[in-house]
This record gives sequence, C-alpha cells and structure tokens, in this order.
Amino acid sequence: MKLNKNIRIKTDRLLLKPIEVLYIDDINEYFDSELTKYMPLNPTGDRDDIISFIQESKKGLEKNTDLVMVALDSNNQFVGCCGIHNISSESVELGLWIKKSMQGVGLGKEIIINLINFLENSFTFKYILYPVDEENIASKKIPEKLGFVPYKKISKKQKYFIIS
Repeated sequence: MKLNKNIRIKTDRLLLKPIEVLYIDDINEYFDSELTKYMPLNPTGDRDDIISFIQESKKGLEKNTDLVMVALDSNNQFVGCCGIHNISSESVELGLWIKKSMQGVGLGKEIIINLINFLENSFTFKYILYPVDEENIASKKIPEKLGFVPYKKISKKQKYFIIS
C-alpha cells in the first residue's frame, strides 16, 4: 500500500489522521517532560523542534516508511500522537503518546488495536514491534493485553514487545 496524507483511521472514539502543522501548538503544549518521562526524548518547548518533527514525519509518509498521526476526539480536539514506524517487509514499529488529561481510559489500547487492523489490511510483514520502558507500567499493559510478548532489551530500561 502507498501511504498518503488522506489516510483516516476511525476508532470507536477517535479519528487518526496524518500529522499537520495545524497541530504544532497542541503538540508543543502537551508533549512535555512529565509526559516523556519514559521516552528517549527531551522536549524543549521550542516550536521549531515541532515543525522539524512534522516535516520529518511528512518525509517518512512520502517515502512510505512512517505514518505519524494525530488522534482527535469527536469534538475534533487533540488527544495525542501515534505512529507506525520503520515499515518494511520484515517488521513495523508502533508508538503513541496521549495527553495526560486523556490517559487511563483505554484510548491507547484502542489506538493500537486500530493501527494493527490497518496494518494487517494494508501491508505484509512478519511481526510488529512495540517499544516500552520497563518502568512504564501503564504503557506495558497495552502490548501485554494485546498478546505481545517481551522480545529484547534495546537499552538499559527499554525493551521491545513483539507480536507476529
């Protein structure tokens, strides 16, 4: 499948669509050091960093290797970002973050289930990777509930979960 900017994934409560500059301020506001505590990222609060991230995301979309999306609620309000990364015939990698005020109500699981369904209907690959920090209990629950199994450590605190 060829990825494009018109892809839409509808879940029970959300709409996922490719990231756009329209969401710079939302990303900059909610992607903070508390949210990224378990991520290998350190947000600076600089809008230019978000603009660069969006430009790189669009390049990945054009190259058919990455699909970075925003998640919007039924009122078109920003909820977070998710992505399908490093798309190849061998594997794909999933990731997501949800703003703090929307965490804990099952949106992460809902997003991942729908990304997996999209992948299974659109691409051929051997397995799905889902990187999670071992100390991030809430995030580990998503792949565990969906049948992913621990695969390997990729750093001191982060490991991949895998489903095939």
